[in-house]
Amino acid sequence: MLFEALQLLAGKRHQVHALVLMRGETFMETIEPGGSAVIFLARGAATISRRREGDQAGLHMTPQAGEPVWLTTAGTYCVTAREPVVGVRMIRLGGGA
Repeated sequence: MLFEALQLLAGKRHQVHALVLMRGETFMETIEPGGSAVIFLARGAATISRRREGDQAGLHMTPQAGEPVWLTTAGTYCVTAREPVVGVRMIRLGGGA
């Protein structure tokens, strides 16, 4: 995954990565129980979706540049660039106090 090579900050409970995707590229974001993520697009547009699991509703969002998205429900999300994307991905890891 491209964004793994662009890690900006890493701590015990938080990580910050630059997010750079070309049109049509995707990556899978997995949120562990107790964790969360914020994706902020500085430029471009992407689609964020999550499959329906058990009794949880499926999710489909299309944030535009400048609109942060908070992912707080555990599960796997698919982020697909609708046009070239430059942004930041911030992760809060689950577990521990």
